[in-house]
Amino acid sequence: MEETVYQLVTERLILRPWREPDADVLYKYAKDPEIGPAADWPPHTSVEDSLEVIRTVFSAPETYAVVLKETGEPVGSIGLLFGKGSHVAGILPDEAEIGYWIGKPHWGRGLIPEAVRCLLYHCFTDLGISAVWGAYYEGNTKSRRVMDKCGFRFHHTEEGKTSPLGDIRTEHFMKLTKEEWETGRHLSMRLLTKQDIPQMRALFRSTVLTVNSKDYTHEEVEDWASCGDSVEHWKELLAKNDYIGIFDGQGNIIGFSSMNSEGHLHSMFVHKDWQHQGMASRMLAEVENMAREYGVPKINVEVSITAHPFFEKHGYTTMKEQKAKANRLYLTNYVMEKIL
Repeated sequence: MEETVYQLVTERLILRPWREPDADVLYKYAKDPEIGPAADWPPHTSVEDSLEVIRTVFSAPETYAVVLKETGEPVGSIGLLFGKGSHVAGILPDEAEIGYWIGKPHWGRGLIPEAVRCLLYHCFTDLGISAVWGAYYEGNTKSRRVMDKCGFRFHHTEEGKTSPLGDIRTEHFMKLTKEEWETGRHLSMRLLTKQDIPQMRALFRSTVLTVNSKDYTHEEVEDWASCGDSVEHWKELLAKNDYIGIFDGQGNIIGFSSMNSEGHLHSMFVHKDWQHQGMASRMLAEVENMAREYGVPKINVEVSITAHPFFEKHGYTTMKEQKAKANRLYLTNYVMEKIL
């Protein structure tokens, strides 16, 4: 039977098989000494070296180039290992090990967690896999953080292991079962109350300082984030607006938004680890339904530079650009509206 070849798509990425014409761009990223040795492979030494890797290692089943939609360029790799090809001793026939890397210029953008979540969905829904393992060497904290973000749990450590590069290392193993994955994906939505303020404050501050930092200066995001320090301020917002929140399977808030009876949308924030997974669109649909129930003819909102493309995509029109006061500073944002 002919093997099925998949192409997987996320909001920002396409995961597709590697192709020989990718050799030049693969070499550009894989020659970096900070990439390969942290896992267990040497930096590529030439375009010919990268071409050979594409023809051999990257031709294995379930191995994908991580391609940016916006440029069409492969910027990393992700794939599954099975059976004897895995680092995991005693791995079962219906289990797999995941491996991944991304070029240094793209670190810190959340691209690999986005790719991992996509491949996990493929594992558990298309491939019938019961558990996915992850392994990382001592000191490779970036790889560990990706697994933490994607729901993996620590399983065990093996010391004194000889890596393929010949040195002795300590290797840690993480695991995510299908049942754990399904539990983590069981999202819920409800109205927020004063009891939710601690989680709302933490999410607001974290999101502003990380997600919005690409469009505002350090001083600006610090000033903006400080607007959420006052518990009394949150109580006032909850009194004037109806807030809804999305929660993961463990009861952690991963996003919140709001609407009031005048059609004003005050807030739209998504946890930094849940960006580009449809959470904002889901909340926007909910608060727009709330506005329709209020009977208002249109929704108005002030949005950040970061959020502006999202609201444009969802049918909101820019009325004006302005400088709005955060705490001490005046930050650029946009007044937008949508006719219902």
